[in-house]
Amino acid sequence: MPIPSISHTQLSTLFKDGQGKSDTQDLVKKVLEMLLVSLLEKLSKKDDAPSSPSSGAPAASPASAPAASPSSGTSPSPAPSPSAGPASTPSAPPAPTPTQNSTAGTAPAPAPAASPAAPGSGTAGNDFGTQSVAEGAGKVHPKFEPVLRGDESQKDAQIQTQADFGKAADATAREYGLDPNLFRAQLEVESNAFSKGFQGAMKLEGDLGRAGENNTSIGLGQISRKFLDGREWADGGPGNERVGGQTVSTEQYQGSVTTQLRMAASNLAQRVADHGGLQQGLAYYVSGNPDPGNANASAYIDRINTALKDPAVVGPGR
Repeated sequence: MPIPSISHTQLSTLFKDGQGKSDTQDLVKKVLEMLLVSLLEKLSKKDDAPSSPSSGAPAASPASAPAASPSSGTSPSPAPSPSAGPASTPSAPPAPTPTQNSTAGTAPAPAPAASPAAPGSGTAGNDFGTQSVAEGAGKVHPKFEPVLRGDESQKDAQIQTQADFGKAADATAREYGLDPNLFRAQLEVESNAFSKGFQGAMKLEGDLGRAGENNTSIGLGQISRKFLDGREWADGGPGNERVGGQTVSTEQYQGSVTTQLRMAASNLAQRVADHGGLQQGLAYYVSGNPDPGNANASAYIDRINTALKDPAVVGPGR
């Protein structure tokens, strides 16, 4: 604050008093007292006047100051001008479609669902839907595989239930180029292998109507005993030429479910190949006559067609 100037009257008084005194200190004291009195007068006048802020900007009214958002650490945005109208809400960016390769974490388009397998279709590449001998005729392509391969005991140990037996029958049919459903149906007609259980069917011995030859049929496929005792498959006999002259003894055959399945499949495959087709092969299998129209063959094929529609035959193991 600037020091106020001393009036002419005050200076005159000061000089008059100074002329009568020689003490310099008294003079200085009086000057200081006069300055202090003048300063106090000025301050007293200032306190009585209305106060005004030192800066030119008006103080904001507390009510007019926008409150900051509690969740925000920054100053709030200024309110829009009244003439500007309501602020438009920014539109959200469109969500990317499932097929876009977006770097924003968009999930890839879902792969098309695999078509469900049709009932009875079984393993891919195998047809388990055959329901008649005529339908299955084009699905048989005979193969000539050995019966004894050294794995019979291991395979037998895996066949404990009818489901196991059904799976083994299917596998054997494929190995010999047969239709799995047809092979199952033939085993059922020959020995009731599915309806009465494979364990009992393995021991079944049937009458071939050849009493004069002392010949019967045995096991799952009702193989002629003569095949195993002195003929084509006989141990010590000529052996089966189609599988490298292999022989199978009666004991080997009767004691192994795997051997019986393979023998039945091999026997049918060879009859089909020898007589020109499935129906001819089945006719020869049952009667020794390749004509499907003979009485025994016709009844045999009808029974196979019935078994092909029986869930107890075509269902286990699938």
